[in-house]
Amino acid sequence: DFPLLEWLPDIDAWLAEMIRLEGRGQFSADLCPKCHNNPATFRCEDCHDLQLYCKGCSVEMHRHSPLHRLREWACNRFRRISLSAMGLRIQLGHPVGELCTNPSRAFGDGFVLIDITGIHMANIDFCGCEKARSRATQLLQARIFPATSVEPRTGATFRVLEHFDIESAQAGVSAQSFYKTLARRTDNTGLDPPKDRYSAFLRIMREWRYLKSLKRSGRGHEPGGHKYTAPGDLAVLCPACPQPGKNLPEGWEDAPPTKRWLYRLFVGIDGNFRLKRRKVSSSKVDPCLTNGQAYFVDEDRYKAHIKAFDKKIKEEKNTCNNHDAAMLANIKGYESLAASGVVAAQCVRHEMKRPCSVGDLQRGERYVNVDFVLLESMRACLVSRVVISYDIACQWGRNFWKRVRTYGSTTNYDKETTFLVPKFHLPAHQASCQEDYSFNYTLSAGRTDGEAPERAWAITNVFGPSTKEMGPGSRIDLLNDVFGDHNWRKVARLPRTLLEKAKHAANDCYRHTLEFLEFSAVIPEPVIAKWTAEIERWEQDPNAPNPFAMTKSTLTQSAIRLQLAQEEAAEIQHGYPLTWHTNMSPSTFVTIGIELEEQHARKARKVRKSQSNGTGRRLDAWCEVQKSYVAGIDSLRSQQLSATRGTVHAENYSLFLPSAICDQIPCSKVLLDREWRLREGQAHEALDDLRQHLRLRTYLYKFKGQFVTGQRPTTRARSTIDNVQQRIDADAARYRAAHAAMTVLSRHLERNQWQATLRHLEDGDVRAISDGEIFESEGHRTMSWIWKVSGICVESDADEALQEVMRIEWCKARARAARFKEECELLEEEMRRVLQFHRWQGDRW
Repeated sequence: DFPLLEWLPDIDAWLAEMIRLEGRGQFSADLCPKCHNNPATFRCEDCHDLQLYCKGCSVEMHRHSPLHRLREWACNRFRRISLSAMGLRIQLGHPVGELCTNPSRAFGDGFVLIDITGIHMANIDFCGCEKARSRATQLLQARIFPATSVEPRTGATFRVLEHFDIESAQAGVSAQSFYKTLARRTDNTGLDPPKDRYSAFLRIMREWRYLKSLKRSGRGHEPGGHKYTAPGDLAVLCPACPQPGKNLPEGWEDAPPTKRWLYRLFVGIDGNFRLKRRKVSSSKVDPCLTNGQAYFVDEDRYKAHIKAFDKKIKEEKNTCNNHDAAMLANIKGYESLAASGVVAAQCVRHEMKRPCSVGDLQRGERYVNVDFVLLESMRACLVSRVVISYDIACQWGRNFWKRVRTYGSTTNYDKETTFLVPKFHLPAHQASCQEDYSFNYTLSAGRTDGEAPERAWAITNVFGPSTKEMGPGSRIDLLNDVFGDHNWRKVARLPRTLLEKAKHAANDCYRHTLEFLEFSAVIPEPVIAKWTAEIERWEQDPNAPNPFAMTKSTLTQSAIRLQLAQEEAAEIQHGYPLTWHTNMSPSTFVTIGIELEEQHARKARKVRKSQSNGTGRRLDAWCEVQKSYVAGIDSLRSQQLSATRGTVHAENYSLFLPSAICDQIPCSKVLLDREWRLREGQAHEALDDLRQHLRLRTYLYKFKGQFVTGQRPTTRARSTIDNVQQRIDADAARYRAAHAAMTVLSRHLERNQWQATLRHLEDGDVRAISDGEIFESEGHRTMSWIWKVSGICVESDADEALQEVMRIEWCKARARAARFKEECELLEEEMRRVLQFHRWQGDRW
């Protein structure tokens, strides 16, 4: 269970083995085991074979691996030595082991070769035969990437470039850190450092990444070469997004309305102000290799668009809460920045960057920048319906079509568009935005959250410090490669991701559908029909009244204080007038007992002494009547008095109702039945009071948060809330007492179906209708069972505020069930798309 503790006794033994490897170890033979003629003094550090060989055999054995590090045994220790120093030469243009008849050495016979094993000085012979290829080609054929195409003197092996490409994309390692690591791997003392080829390594990596992207996208088979690469051709496409001609069925344009929504594209927009760039270098000195061919938009067209419409597109005044990221970005100094960040459009369901969907920002998220990036991303999109998610969609989408008309012929956007706000950002908006721009309430949105751009930025932000000091071309090329790697990893994980989502969606769909049906069962059918018509009308016409919006004014603190005062006055004035007769009916007898029990519970609050005296007189009278109904009750009371050894106060006096004593002494079935029926009524009444007081508490919390400021008003509001909370606790205790009594009575009366309606009340069940369990979001929120008990009044003559609360919560429950059902259908369609896309991709190759 504790591997580290188990390892501690072995420290010395393991250390001895490591020290033993510093010497010859068990290979103490003097002669080479291969030729048996020369001294065995050389060992390879990069081979698994720890045997020592002679110089000639070592060189011959490493002709296929000339960059391995060797150690020579001399003066009772190993010292570093290279294969090039031992006379090994690398012949290019011929098979390994075959020498060229006219070899040509590299310039100065000092070729710097960068590899995973370090930075080496290699002896390279180029082929000088009549049909020899160029030196750069000979290096490439040997899986060595040259730094230049004319007289190359530096190169990097393919394996070191592949290693750094993955390590950079996965861990965000900078080229400088990686190159210094190789230098230390070559000489960890720093006394004999290798030649500095850092700038050459940077250039090699840019060229390598560009060539790899051309190869992966099939550009190497294009007859016109890389010059015929169309915008976005180097991007890794999302197989699960709808792409006509690639993964959509024939006739998808004419699909019936019940299926048409499945072919909508979900796009998210967001800015990132960590991927900024200083005013370093220029496009002339540092050109971009992937300009407009991958994820970044074409710089020339982008700059022309901004220059043409920067003055025409005015930033609109914010009418929502102050959450605008564009204003925040403009506060800090941007004069020293060539780009204050980037803005991107990507598919929000699968978190992949779209082709031509990223552009630099100059001064925050201005509409002229965001519009161009979105419209460029949509240029090659053939679907007719789009859902756009943006954290300021309520402002940006308001005059979107007007701005599109302003751009004129530069754009061609005519898609049916829905604007929504991501779920995490939505609570920062005002109430009207939360109702009109919510993914949870929008028809055919599934369980999309719109927050995919934020999750993607969390991965790419690690490159911010590196790209900040880069030139324009180097930065764009690097980020294009990072976005491509991110997309590829998403594509590789899509089968597992979609399967996991489908399993969770199916379970949640069943759970929320069942909850919605349970909630609907307690509401009359005419009311259900009315609410259904209202929400369907709004789903078809967003300009219709929103059924999720609160229209009735909430209660004020003064109104709630008045209601509480009236309840208290009723309690004080309630004298429970009874006519005491010698022949009291069983129903009256049990009723009085339950009333006394409730009075005992209310003694926890402050009462007047006269009330306590009145309670005592009524209790004495009730106990006298009890003797005629329950045989043996006197013995039970005697045991109670002897156990207390003193006077028992009225509020602590045991009533010994039938439910409390039926397991000890026989009780009449008539008494048990009467108490059962009264307890059932008591439970329902307690639930009604509990729901009412929970609503009052919700109103108070909202009122306090919106309007109450200052110490004195806050203290008064807190006092009122505490008063309501005491009543909530009393209601819960009253219900639990009734439930406990019914549990005992049900065993004697053989009634077993009642608990399906009147359940056990846990502390977590005592919550408002709009409150979910802990850590539950709005889309996953479940309703407490106390709001799904039959008997909740929502008829036309009921409290209007209660009707509206119930209507809104019913609409939310309906929306949750519908969104999960849509998610199941959407995931099934996305799985089909992935399979069809890969078949199309295979046929294309």
